[in-house]
Formats: sequence, structure tokens, C-alpha cells
Amino acid sequence: MLRILIGSRNCNTIYQRCCSTIKKNIEVQPESSSIYETVFSFPFIKYVALFNRLKVYHLTGTSIAIPGCGLMEIMDVLPPGALYTAAYIGITGTAVLSLASLPFKNIIGYLYIRVDNQKLKISSVDFWGKRKDRIVKIDDWCPLLDIRPKTMDALYLTPQLSDGTQYKLFLKFGNVLNAKRIGEVLE
Repeated sequence: MLRILIGSRNCNTIYQRCCSTIKKNIEVQPESSSIYETVFSFPFIKYVALFNRLKVYHLTGTSIAIPGCGLMEIMDVLPPGALYTAAYIGITGTAVLSLASLPFKNIIGYLYIRVDNQKLKISSVDFWGKRKDRIVKIDDWCPLLDIRPKTMDALYLTPQLSDGTQYKLFLKFGNVLNAKRIGEVLE
């Protein structure tokens, strides 16, 4: 019994050394979240992220199904042509999902403004459906009124940063939580 306990402690130590998910009591927080105020939220961002994540799940299923169908076709479990059918469905589905989700990248889900009005935190969804938080100075944000009008402005605005990064801001469908601060800082 003692040997089992000693062995489990050694295995636990080895597991802690090799596993990257176990963290020591090291907490690095460059900026506290309490110094930012939420000024805009887009309630449908979770559905946009889910739609963008569909292509990842489909690609994973395709990468499992194609070799599986190939092996089962070799073993005569599936009829001839099953490999080509799985490859056609998988690759075509991934291409269609990728093209369909292309307009939904860089959609702003949340905007936070720092209390001292010096920095802006942009939370957006990327092409793969992951949340990307970016903290920029207010001077890097091109004012919304300086951007030339576009035909899609009735649906969404396209704010731009000074480095050329463009986002999509659905003001019409989102919740403006503090219109005064958005007007002072971003316009």
C-alpha cells in the first residue's frame, strides 16, 4: 500500500513537470479589468462565433472521415467510391463554410473604454471564431465621422485603426451602454 502511495506521488510530480496546464501561483495581470467600462455590446456575437467555428468542426470531422473511409474501403466494408464521396463532401463543405463565414470576420462584440479615456479595448471575433481582445490607444482609432460613407453603413459601420485593421460594428443591432462616452471618444 505504501508503495502505491509513493508511486502516485512520483507520477503526480512527473505529471506536473510535463503538463503545461498546471500552473503555479504566478498571476500576471498587466491591466485590471475594472479600469475599463463597457460602452457597447453586440448580443449576437456568440452566434457569429459559433458559425465561424463550424468550419473548424467540419474540417476536423473531414480529416477523420477521409482516412477512415479509405481504410474501410480497402477492407471491403464500404463500397468502392466511398473515399471519393467522403473527400468530395468534406472538402466542398469546408470550402462553402469558409466562403460563407468570410464576411463575419472582425465583428466587434464588445467595446471597452478606459476610465481615463486614453485606451480602447476591442473584443472581436476572428475568422476561426475565436475572441480576440486588442488594446489600442484612442489616437489609433480613426473617428467614425472621418470615414467616407459606404453603402453598407445602414447595416454596419466599418471603423478602422491607424495600422489599417478594419472591423465591423453593428450599432443598429447592438446595445450602446454609454452613448455619451462613445460620442466623446470614438466619434
